[in-house]
Amino acid sequence: MNSIRTQGFFAGMAIAVLGLSLSACNTTKATIDTTIAFFSSTSPQDLFSADGFVKQEQKINLFAGVAYENLRQESAAGGGQYVTSLASLYQIPSEKQQEFARLLQVKHSDLFVEGLNADRTAHLKMVDVLNRELIAASLTR
Repeated sequence: MNSIRTQGFFAGMAIAVLGLSLSACNTTKATIDTTIAFFSSTSPQDLFSADGFVKQEQKINLFAGVAYENLRQESAAGGGQYVTSLASLYQIPSEKQQEFARLLQVKHSDLFVEGLNADRTAHLKMVDVLNRELIAASLTR
């Protein structure tokens, strides 16, 4: 059963990556390459919890990889749909999402050091820094 879920997940992600590559939504080749590199370097057991669902931290990593450039732009501007989606993945309460967006804006240069073209793990580094900043700001549980 887990093997079928794993195959279905990877098939779904392949379709999503293909769809993103064909759409006009600021998706760069580096974003697609990062997503593919993420999957090739991540074993299925690292992606899924015991009940077969994608782990929450992996959802954040996946989203950050696919939406990195959009997150970088919106974070600099102080908010947007990708920032809101990231806050939702972090389970930031709606009354603190403005504070979350402000944190991304203030810490922008620490979070977005490199583009995906220069560093294919830039999204993971961003998530690591963001995790520490959220704890310091008491925005996460």
